[in-house]
Amino acid sequence: MKAFAAIHTCLNKSRYLLIVQNQLQQRCLSSQNSVQEERTNRNSGHKPLHIPVMLQETIDNLNMKQQSTFLDLTFGAGGHTEEILKRFPCSKVYALDRDERAIEIAEELSIKYNGRIIPITGKMSEVTFLLQKMGLHGNIFDGAIIDAGCSSMQFDDGHRGFSLSKSGPLDMRMDGNRLNDNITAADVVNNLPEGDLKNIIKAYGDERNSSIIASCIVENRPIKSTNELRDVISSAFTSSMTMSHMDSIGRRRHIATKTFLALRIFVNDEMTELYQGVENVTQLLKPLVRLCVLSYHSSEDRVVIRGLRSTTQVEDDITMKIKYGNRRVWNEVKTYFPTPEEIHTNPRSRSATLRVATKS
Repeated sequence: MKAFAAIHTCLNKSRYLLIVQNQLQQRCLSSQNSVQEERTNRNSGHKPLHIPVMLQETIDNLNMKQQSTFLDLTFGAGGHTEEILKRFPCSKVYALDRDERAIEIAEELSIKYNGRIIPITGKMSEVTFLLQKMGLHGNIFDGAIIDAGCSSMQFDDGHRGFSLSKSGPLDMRMDGNRLNDNITAADVVNNLPEGDLKNIIKAYGDERNSSIIASCIVENRPIKSTNELRDVISSAFTSSMTMSHMDSIGRRRHIATKTFLALRIFVNDEMTELYQGVENVTQLLKPLVRLCVLSYHSSEDRVVIRGLRSTTQVEDDITMKIKYGNRRVWNEVKTYFPTPEEIHTNPRSRSATLRVATKS
């Protein structure tokens, strides 16, 4: 875990933002012209935007009361939040998300549930500041959830550039067009040195072929679309190797999958956001209430464990320090995994880990 933290520090996104901003002063704005088309595509058909993972286990473990005030730090399509509102008719949820589409959904559900959802636009690292702007301070919440990673509605929208199976611009920004100065995956693959690309792919994607993939990317620049990146990575391997890897339920996995994961994590600074989300929640939850965190790969889970092992400093009073020392923030952590039945009905849950922590 220490080695991973060291690598993550070396790959601090702010350092690369300076590089990219110096090289790319004019961002391609073509994707902004298709915002209306994207919304039309999103609203067509009847496929659910997102199937919440381990829904029953999560809600049951929150141990909420009828008049609870809840914090959802990764609202997404609102699956967990809506279940809370259904089960606890007198509850309300503060719904945070960095994705504009998620906030639109939160606003729609807020109307449906008579204002019991309060949408908040922003990132987990900003949650304390955003709540303070709303006049909310201290330990006010009766429970919280963090559902890490990328939602199905982001994966399934080709225009967002998250999926290697759907054609689209090489974007991968969870914030979308909300923040114009954010880097895209295209910025990363077309501008960073080969060594940095290798480190990103290895550290965040756990990809053993990171050197080969990084070299191939550099040789084939510029790369502008998801299809281009997928094909460039495929070209470095034999056809038999391209689909030779298996996922946890025996399905063939494309050789580019881990690279796409690594780029997405880097573009959105997901590890920092996840750690700061866990850290910020400690200042927002009431004592003895619970935090549920869903993670989907080993790197995320390591960050969650690290955050849940943290301690809180006692006041600066030296007498108090001698008497109490550093107190643990979380006095109990339980771990759950999806059932075989859930994995069968929702394959994207296959790698999920649910950690339930009780605040001291």
